[in-house]
Amino acid sequence: QQQLQQQQQQQRDKDEDDDDNSDAFEQVAKFAVQSTGQAALRRLLRAYSTYDPQVGYCQGMNFIAALFLMVMDDEETAFWMFVSVMNEDVYNLRELFVRDMAGTQEVLYVAERLIEQFLPRLFDHFQLQNVQMSMILTPWLMTIYTRNFPFELVLRVWDSFLVEGWKVVYRTMLALLEHAQPALLQLEFEEIIMYLREFTSTV
Repeated sequence: QQQLQQQQQQQRDKDEDDDDNSDAFEQVAKFAVQSTGQAALRRLLRAYSTYDPQVGYCQGMNFIAALFLMVMDDEETAFWMFVSVMNEDVYNLRELFVRDMAGTQEVLYVAERLIEQFLPRLFDHFQLQNVQMSMILTPWLMTIYTRNFPFELVLRVWDSFLVEGWKVVYRTMLALLEHAQPALLQLEFEEIIMYLREFTSTV
């Protein structure tokens, strides 16, 4: 019975992984209709989980990996670019995906303090409406905007991120929220959440 439960859990994990990969490629136009693209993504992520078993696979990694597969000439180059941004100090995305998610918590803390400093009216409004910053910012920052945003914007952000590192991610966040601020200040909790879901695909 225990073996059967383990097999069922493994199948659920595989199905979840496949679903995540399919979602990732919805954001990457080149691969949207290519089953070969999803297969390449699956291979890259499995290769990385072997390369770095302490991290393995975590939701969100697939969007970044999909981006590299789209813009690089071959899978091997995409894989080593993925390894680079996961592990080099200037990027260190690996810390976002470790089990305790300490890196994610640190990034969210920095982001919240920046919003409080540079967009105080919006910060206060979110506090008043009980909007947790993590609800909005986690999918933006954990995937460096590859999950929700138009591909042209993603490419511009990543061109700068690869040169300048994390300050680009925070500058982009502030610019996006400043752009949305006039509308957000007029909205209540549920309207804010719905607005930002639509905002990310139209910005």
